[in-house]
Amino acid sequence: MSGTSATAKGMAEVLHLMNELAEQVLALQVMQLPIPSNQLTALISAARFLQANQVAWPPLVQEVIQEIAAQMEALGLDPSDEAALS
Repeated sequence: MSGTSATAKGMAEVLHLMNELAEQVLALQVMQLPIPSNQLTALISAARFLQANQVAWPPLVQEVIQEIAAQMEALGLDPSDEAALS
């Protein structure tokens, strides 16, 4: 397997796992349950990883992150502040 092929396969796995995590977070939001900080941190870290590698976020991931950012702003928290996620 070439390096490019392995990279593409790894990126596909990251996208798949991000979508699954976004689905879990969305389900918690719908049920108005708290989002565990480790799940939120993992989702945001993966989104930053994709952004750093110039890979577009899946639509569901983008929707969930935008919603979380809006909720944080409504609470007076800075979504770019990693300490606010804890």
